[in-house]
Order: sequence, then C-alpha cells, then structure tokens
Amino acid sequence: MGAGLAAVLAYIVNRRILPGHQLLAFLALAPVVIPGVVLAVALFVAYTRPPLVLYGSIWILFVAYLTKEMPVGYAQSDATFKGVHPELEEAGRVLGAGRLRVLGEITAPLARSGVIATWCFVFIGVIRELSASIILFTPNTKVISVVIFDLKEEGQFGAIAVLGLFMLAMTFAAVVVMQTLLGRDFIGAKE
Repeated sequence: MGAGLAAVLAYIVNRRILPGHQLLAFLALAPVVIPGVVLAVALFVAYTRPPLVLYGSIWILFVAYLTKEMPVGYAQSDATFKGVHPELEEAGRVLGAGRLRVLGEITAPLARSGVIATWCFVFIGVIRELSASIILFTPNTKVISVVIFDLKEEGQFGAIAVLGLFMLAMTFAAVVVMQTLLGRDFIGAKE
C-alpha cells in the first residue's frame, strides 16, 4: 500500500496533474525530518481519543510505518517516473488512448521495476522499524523488532540471533519473490 501511494503521488507530481503538486511533494518528503519517536508520540496523541481511536489496533502501526517510509518510497518513485518521458504518454493520447489506457499500457510497464524497487525499499524500512513501534505497540500488536528489543533486555541473545536470522531470511525471500514474479528476469533479457 505504501509503495502504491508513493507511486501515485510521484506520478501526480511528475506529470503536474493537480494544482498544488509541489505541496504534495513537500508533504511526501516532510516526514524525513521527523524522528520516529516524535512521530510515534504525535500519532499516540492524535489517535487515542475520538473521533478516530486507532491505538491498540494494528492500524496505528500501519499509519506510523506509512508516514515514516513515505519519503523513501516517494523519492524512489519520483526517480522512476522521471525516467519515463511524458512524450511517450502524449504519443499514446495523440493516437486516441485515454489517460487511464496510456497509464496501463505505456507508463505502468515502463515503471514496473521502479515501483517494485519502491516496494522493496519500503518493506525493508518497515520490517526493521523500532523507534515508532516501541511506543505504539500493545500486547496484541507486538512486532518482531519490539520482541527482539524485549529479549535484549532479558539477555536472551540466542533467541535474538534466531529472530534476527528469521528477519533476514524473510526480507531476502520477499525481495527475491517480488523481483522474480513481478520484476526483471535474473537470467537475462529475452530476445
């Protein structure tokens, strides 16, 4: 979801689809200057009282991760869409295709590997996030990074090593699966 949102924002900003697109770019990059702990405290204060009570659910962690990793995802997607020249889309529209058809048949295939890279960057950042998680978790929403932190406090380094290797294997496997199923061919380009 984070990679998709970053890709949509980068596309809107690069193609100047909406007035105020510079503000969208600023907002997408702004969280990079907010420390994770400060972000977590702000989310805690914002979402522990009505109208939207998210604390105690997995959704507050989702909002924190999405906010914290948006600058990385946006920067990667921005670079991707800068590499897809707008004249390719204009040529499709000149030939009679609408914006959505051009997006689906021209832009999306050209941007696919960049969006997959965006997903990988966001996934890796989220899987290792601790600063916001440590403040926003509850016993029902404990994530691996918080479990590792708790085990460190208890001095259980064997369990930490096992969880660390599991996280490493999970991250590596997720990236390989994404690139193999959706991304570039590891064997080489077909002629």
